[in-house]
Amino acid sequence: MPTYSYSCPNCGQFEWQQAISEAALTECPRCGAAVQRVITATGGFIMKGRGPAADCDRETPCCGRETRCDRPPCRK
Repeated sequence: MPTYSYSCPNCGQFEWQQAISEAALTECPRCGAAVQRVITATGGFIMKGRGPAADCDRETPCCGRETRCDRPPCRK
C-alpha cells in the first residue's frame, strides 16, 4: 500500500497510507483542516545482473566511450 505525504497548515507535514484506488485526503485526520498532497521524490531502484547493456551489439560501447575496453559490457 503506497504512503502519501500531505501538508496541513496547523499540524505540518504528515504521511498517510492508503490504497491507490482511494481518493486523496481533503482534511487533516488530526485537526480537520484542509490539506494538500505533497509531491515527493521516490527511492528508485537498482537493477542487478547482466541486463541488456551486457550484451550490447552497438558500434559504440553502451557506456558512451569512444572505443571498447576489456571490461564488461564492452568485452566480446
